[in-house]
Amino acid sequence: MSFDPDTRPSTANKTHDPKTGLPVRPVDTGRMGESTFDDDRLYKHSLRQTLWLAFLSFGVIYGDIGTSTLYTLNGIFPSSAPAPSSDDVVGAVSTVLWTILIVPVVKYCLVALEFGTAHGEGGPLAVYTTIFPPRESKREGWRTLTTYTMATTPPASIGVSSFLHRPWVKKFLFMLTLFGVTLTIADGMLTPAVSVTSAVVGLSYGAPKAAGSVVGISCGILVVLFLIQPFGTKRIASLFSPIVFIWLALNGITGCINIAQHPAIFRAFDPSRAVMLFVRTKNYDILSGVILCITGVEALFANLGQFSKASIRTAFCSYAAPMLILQYLGQGAKLITHGDTVISNVFFNSIPGGTGGGLWWTVWIFAVLAAVIASQAMITAAFSLVQQLVSLHVMPPLRIIHTDSTSRGRIYVPIANFLLLVGTIGLTVGFGTEAGLTNAYGFAVSGVMFITTCTLAIAMIQIKHLPVIVAVIYFFAAGFIDCLFFGATLKKVPHGAWFSLGLGVVLLVLLLLWAWARGLEEKFDHLHRYRLSEVMRPKRDEKTQEDAPEPVQLSSNLKEEDIASLSAIASEGGQSTTLPTVPALKRFKTKLPSYEAIDGSPLARLPVFAVFHNNSESSGEGAPHSFTAFLHSYPALPQVIVFLSVRTVGVPTVAFEDRFLVERLRQFDGVFRATISFGYRDSVDLTNVIPALRDRIVALESRSTQDPAVLAAKVKKIDAAAKGTVTHILPQFHITADKSARRPKPVRVVRSFLLEEVYRRVKLLFDPFEEWIFNTEQDILRMSVPATI
Repeated sequence: MSFDPDTRPSTANKTHDPKTGLPVRPVDTGRMGESTFDDDRLYKHSLRQTLWLAFLSFGVIYGDIGTSTLYTLNGIFPSSAPAPSSDDVVGAVSTVLWTILIVPVVKYCLVALEFGTAHGEGGPLAVYTTIFPPRESKREGWRTLTTYTMATTPPASIGVSSFLHRPWVKKFLFMLTLFGVTLTIADGMLTPAVSVTSAVVGLSYGAPKAAGSVVGISCGILVVLFLIQPFGTKRIASLFSPIVFIWLALNGITGCINIAQHPAIFRAFDPSRAVMLFVRTKNYDILSGVILCITGVEALFANLGQFSKASIRTAFCSYAAPMLILQYLGQGAKLITHGDTVISNVFFNSIPGGTGGGLWWTVWIFAVLAAVIASQAMITAAFSLVQQLVSLHVMPPLRIIHTDSTSRGRIYVPIANFLLLVGTIGLTVGFGTEAGLTNAYGFAVSGVMFITTCTLAIAMIQIKHLPVIVAVIYFFAAGFIDCLFFGATLKKVPHGAWFSLGLGVVLLVLLLLWAWARGLEEKFDHLHRYRLSEVMRPKRDEKTQEDAPEPVQLSSNLKEEDIASLSAIASEGGQSTTLPTVPALKRFKTKLPSYEAIDGSPLARLPVFAVFHNNSESSGEGAPHSFTAFLHSYPALPQVIVFLSVRTVGVPTVAFEDRFLVERLRQFDGVFRATISFGYRDSVDLTNVIPALRDRIVALESRSTQDPAVLAAKVKKIDAAAKGTVTHILPQFHITADKSARRPKPVRVVRSFLLEEVYRRVKLLFDPFEEWIFNTEQDILRMSVPATI
């Protein structure tokens, strides 16, 4: 196969960090037209840049865990119960402090952030896809950005690696990871409802007459929050970051004032106080309230794609965590000294100066604003998860809008935003200010924490190549803590946690059904592709042109007058200083070869420039199904046939002239393969691709055709096709279930219903070509391909 250097995508646009736009070093893959980038090879951010990213992260990541101070202690000590003893308060605060130090600081900041993908994505799903990367096509002539192999696994863990790659183990881990994703999406609904309601409820203390309007005000705030999502997280973060920064500062300041009234609260740093609390009370359910202090902790990992790990660590460990610890210590001190007067709402009743004072109203305003931002953290994380699910074909191809050119992870998903809005408003109205809402919240958080621990333990072996014993120690240490929290929240299923469990299971079933059906479709696509030699062949009575021994490079803008010049040069045996010479080889008839189907029926050539689009991103061997379906419906060949793949690369934009990679299939005249690359912020605009493909096709023909007369004839036919009828042929599978008798009848009935009545109909609602731009609708031909799966 021939390559024209002018048809290869340029890497000029791939020299900047996708997070900050800083220059990076390209990684040479040793393949023509191919380069890739690894986060480990990015230039390190300067201290100033890291601090700026850390500041921006407050507006996206820390609003959730930062507003946990609003409801944590009342989650441990209900407002309806009498004030606890001083020993119980110290023990509870000690449990909260050590939970913050162990889970967010050690597990997430120090460990989890090391397991982001090469694209900077975080979360259990991102780790799973790194452990079990999707298979990529190994077609000759097609270039992939990255390749994966198990060969890098060190000898010490080959046994573990083989065990993990057993089909049933892989399926179990996939289901476990998906369940973690569904719980995170449930968390994305619960966070706005819990945080905003917990902040607005403070109004009932400062203005008792507004107590009945808490739910209505909360719903109004939530509607505004979801309506501003299209503006993108960069603008939102720039607006929200100063607010969260001040909010955390207010937490630290008010905490210090309260600590001054009872410095003995520092005894909470003694971990034995936490242990003695459970020994003394024998109340295991306390942990279901303690876990509320780390709600939103998954955002530290899930939002890794938008910030660097250094900036996340800096922001949390040096500022957010100390401010939160001071606030919890202050609330504990206030609860010891003024127990009965503050137990109804520990946070708002512990603000220095009393209810209704200037500081109180200042804190309340920032509490409401911070609660809104807390909601933003999990909404953003939910968008990131949706993007990952769509890329893995576990979810229908939803419309994803990239809102920032400096980071591919900053996105907006309209349909997900709408569904989250509906779910959040429903929760707020349904639960109101009841404790059941926080019970559901805690269950979602603890479930995701345990699943993250499982995936990280496996990643330590498969990705970091650490000794198995290290992964085992980590799993039992972190898993023990996660299971304590999960067990406590599991007991709350009858009291509100049923919502998280139910929603997670329903979403898991839906995602698994889509992944199963899509997997069957991908399998059909892979097994039923045909080589061109299996569907057509040159007529035996005609000579075909020999391959050139050494191709020569011509301009991609070759016109007919240039061909005439080349013909004169070749016939005279002269040379030109402006155009390359054409070797004088054996000359053939100008008549181009014609073709017939395998059954012997002739295939006439139509003056059409036909672009056959591939229907699958994960499989591309052989001709597209749309081509074989076309031959069955129209037993003729277009004059120019292009098998086209459109892909999105990890840069914001790709210059038009750098988008094309074109190959010529030498065995068949007029048949080409092409890849068009778009940046993630580019519109898939195909209105002007035909002239660009024409120029590159002519350049390739000029390199492989030594007879000027033959070349002139080819170019004339190509130009006639390009100026005539241009058709984009888009494939569309028509799914039918395999009704063979090898399956029991009940299985066949259920299977047919799921594939034909559910999957096929839902799939029609999500057209993968809907956002593509063509010249006119007349340029499009949708080719239905029957698929029995």
